[in-house]
Amino acid sequence: MRTIKRAIHIDFHTMPDIPDFGANFDAKTFAKTLKDARVEYVNVFAKCNIGFAYYPTHIGVMHPHLKFDMFGQIVEECRKVGIGVTAYFNAGLDHEMARKHREWTVVNKEGQVIYGDRTANFFRNMCFRSGYLDHLLGMVREVAERYPVEGFFFDCMAVTPCYGNECLEGIKASGGDPLNDEHVLAYSKESLIEFSRKAKEIIGPDKFLYLNGLESADTEGLRTHNEIECLPSGWSYDFFPAQVAYARNLGQQTFYMTGRFNVNWGDFGGLKSKASLLNDCWDALMNGVPTSIGDHMHPRDGLDPAVYKVVGEIYEELERYEPWTDHVCAVADIGILTLAGGKLDECHNGAVRMLGELKMTYDIINENHDLSKYKVVILPDDVRISPVLGTKLKAYLADGGNAISSGHSGLNPEGTAFALDEWNLSYDGEDPWNSSYFRMLEDTDGEIPNMPCGIYKQGIRMGLKEGAREIAEYWQPYFNREWDGFHGKFYTPPDRYAGWPAVVRSGNVMQICFPIFGAYIEYAANVHKYLVGYSLKQLLPEPLIKCENIPTTARVTVTEKENKRMVHVKLTHPEPRGKYNVIEDMQTLVDGIVYLKGERASSVYSAPGREPLAYEITDGYIRIPLPTVNGYAMVVVEA
Repeated sequence: MRTIKRAIHIDFHTMPDIPDFGANFDAKTFAKTLKDARVEYVNVFAKCNIGFAYYPTHIGVMHPHLKFDMFGQIVEECRKVGIGVTAYFNAGLDHEMARKHREWTVVNKEGQVIYGDRTANFFRNMCFRSGYLDHLLGMVREVAERYPVEGFFFDCMAVTPCYGNECLEGIKASGGDPLNDEHVLAYSKESLIEFSRKAKEIIGPDKFLYLNGLESADTEGLRTHNEIECLPSGWSYDFFPAQVAYARNLGQQTFYMTGRFNVNWGDFGGLKSKASLLNDCWDALMNGVPTSIGDHMHPRDGLDPAVYKVVGEIYEELERYEPWTDHVCAVADIGILTLAGGKLDECHNGAVRMLGELKMTYDIINENHDLSKYKVVILPDDVRISPVLGTKLKAYLADGGNAISSGHSGLNPEGTAFALDEWNLSYDGEDPWNSSYFRMLEDTDGEIPNMPCGIYKQGIRMGLKEGAREIAEYWQPYFNREWDGFHGKFYTPPDRYAGWPAVVRSGNVMQICFPIFGAYIEYAANVHKYLVGYSLKQLLPEPLIKCENIPTTARVTVTEKENKRMVHVKLTHPEPRGKYNVIEDMQTLVDGIVYLKGERASSVYSAPGREPLAYEITDGYIRIPLPTVNGYAMVVVEA
């Protein structure tokens, strides 16, 4: 299977009452538009979320105004010009079948088959424990046998619990409790996974398969790659960095699916600024993955030339970087552990935002990964230590590794005690105060002020054992924030040291008593970042990258291949405007300096132009004064 890069994902959810459907569509023009825009791969609609097929189906419902095999013509013409095609199926939504077969739809807990905003998408969902399963598999088999596609993309595979009678009877028959919401959710999830297994059998092992909406832990052995869907203007620019930091370590090719839209999918009139789309593509490159751009095709006129003019300009630029971006790996000092089961949460978004601002390099890993490649492992907020993780952590720490743990992280799965003796701490219960503070005892060069600083999200109470050292005190307020029958106690000033620590160091382990990473993504308190930065300075005094004169809004990462290390510097960043985050401008950096850990370099130059850059070796680092940077720069260091 090919490496997917410079891809396009085309949505084509088309209402039935468009009488001039396909009137101006031409498959040769479609393929030429993509080829001229330097597109190599495309997800193309076989069945949309309305439920219409775009090929002559014997099983499903073809769009009522489609008079030719649109999907087949697209596959044929794209193959002629070397563009790979994946067949898109919306699996979780099919409003035509839902209309015709109410018994195929999910029944929610209130007994409804239609719910929520009926002008949106997810007001009806399909149940895979119904006849819909065989219907959809039949259409998949139809496309797989008829068209030379390179893969299948199944969309809207999010697990929606079904409380229909047949599902509840199935739960009871399998020994579950129909009144237990977790059992209902698990039964629905298993139905999606069973569909995925059967679809995989039809598709075979040699074609791409992606199951969009299911957790990566649930699709091991089924999916062939990872597509990270994210429209950051509305979904948050903190979503992609955490997702890619994990997905790139799962052993399969990964790419970033952004979109050209201002608002959301289906935004026909929306085209983000070129700077905004470039930012997303640079985000992908500096994290070691290629890019796909999402579009929505007009039902009458086909692809919009204005959109593909911008796409072509961007992909032409990305193509010039490919000698340094194809088949690279990200380089990281820090491994951030997932929650149980490989789950990512807001604490991971907070951690990667914080580390990005601190210019630290990181991966996100699960307990099955090798810890030894990282100088520091972070357990963010609620990483309970299972027997598997505990064994690995003990060996890692004994071999000189370092750990930063926060909130309930470090506790055993039951939450009754710290799991490892290396923490040298007692778990003394939950934090009894809901508006508390920490006060540093160590010098932070003025970054953290000499005062009680807000915690904002409560965690645990912990006690010191012999060998542990208090780094910051826990300060209690005069009273909790609460209603006492007379006053709402909104104003809760710090009162005194409570007698227990807020931050502790025990050898090469540091424990913070509150969920600092979740607090940072919610409140963005700079002292929280400085506290983590202080901890990293103690445990990681010589990081992979150091910077001078580069702002916190910039991101700096390192990738590598063969004898080359690429230092990426990205300046573009979002600005909140109303409900959305917008990127419009290319920021400029002058007099920036990066230091890359290393003792030698045969050459240092900027890509893609290969302009030589001055550098010097000093104190174990390659010191590189940067040229003026407009938006983004790549510096290549060859050993």
